Amino acid sequence: MKHPKLILTGLACAAVIVAQGLPVTYERLLNADREPGNWLMYSGGYKSWRFSSLDQINTKNVKNLRAKWLFQGHSPEKFETTPLVVDGIMYLTRPENDVFALDAATGRVMWV
Repeated sequence: MKHPKLILTGLACAAVIVAQGLPVTYERLLNADREPGNWLMYSGGYKSWRFSSLDQINTKNVKNLRAKWLFQGHSPEKFETTPLVVDGIMYLTRPENDVFALDAATGRVMWV
């Protein structure tokens, strides 16, 4: 039997996700390349091209990029993650199975 706290935590996360307009449908995932402002899955989409079709950044202006915000994961060990971006919310993971939702524009932690 699953631990009641884990069940409640999962239900709470599901409630937050539903309140944010999710879940991401199969149709959205299938057509992820039509949403260049989102990064809906690992590699960006089922074609695994791993690049965005956005064109605001190019070889002439890339030198002007500056960090707008940083996220401190506060993990005692090194970790790497592939952030997903859905409708302005960045989702990322950290050991031991923590999931973060960040405002993609500001880096503000919305929930863990």
